[in-house]
Amino acid sequence: MKQSVLVIGHADADGHLIAEQVRRNLSLIDTFDVSVVVDPARTKDHKSWLKLDEITEIEAADIVFFVDLMFAPMSFDDEAKALVSFVNRHSDTQFFLIDHHPLPLRKLAAADNLRVMYRPDVFECAVGPRSGMMVVAALCEGQGAKVADIRMHAHDVLALGMRRAAALGGNLPGEKLLTLLQFDCWSGLARLGEDDRRHHFLPRGRRPADRPYSAALRQLDETAEDLIAKRGRAGARVVRQKPGSVAMSYDFEVGRARYEVEAVGHRARVSNVSADARDLETIVTVLEVAALSLTTHPGATFSRARLIAEARRFAGEDLDLQEEDINIVLQKQSFLKRAGRELCMK
Repeated sequence: MKQSVLVIGHADADGHLIAEQVRRNLSLIDTFDVSVVVDPARTKDHKSWLKLDEITEIEAADIVFFVDLMFAPMSFDDEAKALVSFVNRHSDTQFFLIDHHPLPLRKLAAADNLRVMYRPDVFECAVGPRSGMMVVAALCEGQGAKVADIRMHAHDVLALGMRRAAALGGNLPGEKLLTLLQFDCWSGLARLGEDDRRHHFLPRGRRPADRPYSAALRQLDETAEDLIAKRGRAGARVVRQKPGSVAMSYDFEVGRARYEVEAVGHRARVSNVSADARDLETIVTVLEVAALSLTTHPGATFSRARLIAEARRFAGEDLDLQEEDINIVLQKQSFLKRAGRELCMK
């Protein structure tokens, strides 16, 4: 039986990327029907917590993931109370909250069906495997030093393109930009990153209404509208965009590149992900969701058997959890650590 899963993200550059990464990973789980809400009106800042009733998509969801939605240092008390009250009114829904900003953990613990994870590194602010999108997300938030071991020049260009595309006041933030990411339109975003800066005067991150769009921005807007229209016509399959005539090739699979932990503090890119590896990605994702579900408070521990049982609760008994796969996950993952004979989230 399918479960309706909703991902809700912040309407800024890294928020779009994180929401799409989480959507992709959760979609690997066959029992999950995943949708995303990133809205420049409803999820643009921390005030989202005070108006969750406006995100009506939550009513139809069995599981909700809040990603990259911060709590303001000056008003977190009211925001935490609003979230707890909302979650308690939706007792049949499982809520997860993952953010790279500090969280009011003690106040949020009042909601039994809410699991919270604070991950200060933007690259880690997701569930499941991290792709090149999370490298770009980290750069969008000024965390270049934290991804220096895997950073490429193309990531920097795409980060600039993402910041320009996500600027409030423009036409792309929300459904259009999410659609461009979903269909891997990296070449168009790269063109935007290489665009002349005079076309992108963004005071306080906003695009002035009286300034015309550049050719690169207009093309992205037209591409997004075309993709949305095609997707809406009887579920038509849309082919991913080709790199085109940009100064350098961006067809290096930003959304498909994967990073494995080879040693403490060092990650390596994994190229040419195979079908078998994709099956493993599904296992990684569902185990991380299960671990987060068992983390009822910071530092909570659980056994390997409980982790597997919780994973099967989410993904169904048909999930093929083999001993050798679990061993690989436990050796290569970045979200668990050992606590004696048990495990806990890092």
